[in-house]
Amino acid sequence: MYLCDVHTHTKISPDSKAALRDMAAAAAAAGLQELCVTDHSDLLGWHGESITSFPWEAALAQYREAKETAPEGLDLRLGIELGSSTFDPPVAQAILDGAGDQLDFVLGSFHNWIGAMDNIELYSTDFTGNLDLCVRAMLLCLEHTRRMIRDYPTFYDSLAHIAYPLRYAARDGVPLTIQAFEDPVRDIFKTVAETDHALEVNTRHGLDLDSWNLILRWFKEAGGELVTVGSDAHTPGDVGRGIPEALDIIQAAGFHRIVTFHRRKPVFHNL
Repeated sequence: MYLCDVHTHTKISPDSKAALRDMAAAAAAAGLQELCVTDHSDLLGWHGESITSFPWEAALAQYREAKETAPEGLDLRLGIELGSSTFDPPVAQAILDGAGDQLDFVLGSFHNWIGAMDNIELYSTDFTGNLDLCVRAMLLCLEHTRRMIRDYPTFYDSLAHIAYPLRYAARDGVPLTIQAFEDPVRDIFKTVAETDHALEVNTRHGLDLDSWNLILRWFKEAGGELVTVGSDAHTPGDVGRGIPEALDIIQAAGFHRIVTFHRRKPVFHNL
């Protein structure tokens, strides 16, 4: 079984203080064979402000330093989590171009309202007692996800946490599950599969595993073959959490391999 974690964050992200060298040490201690850093590059900030750049100079310097000191046997890759790319596609492309030829992997994600609610982060939205608002948030994210995979396929290699808005519906006590969005999700998965892109299984530090059985079944039925796995760790202590369990779930769903990326090309690993 190939143990890897390809969704992690460091101090380059606004919500982490971790150094990449410490994340790498934690990955090796957890028995991982590969770690990819995917720091946030959201085109919309916490309060909905526009963001037009990513600190590649600092990110690349940290990556080079961590590569030099990485524990033996650990492959360290450079990725990015590109958020809200459809808000400003030219900026999104410029950010990706900023890494030159060193970028291995791009996660495509949506964390914000886009064109509504002042573009604020979904995390900071109070959904308590408001089912309609939760449905609206999920449908909006799916709409922009569909636009990204259709019009800007180079903006992602793997589709990150497809059910992200439902985290905060659950947090605020709203009983909403992904089953309510089966048709649009299946439609998205069909395009992801047809264009040879991947779907991420996001363990959320090992806290979110139960939801993936159904999601993976839908993806496989849509013809999906490429699956990545990540913990979404923002601290060394969370690196690799839930990864072995996620690999078991992926295998039980009928997949026989997972994928990582090197220079944005898929590398396959048997389960």
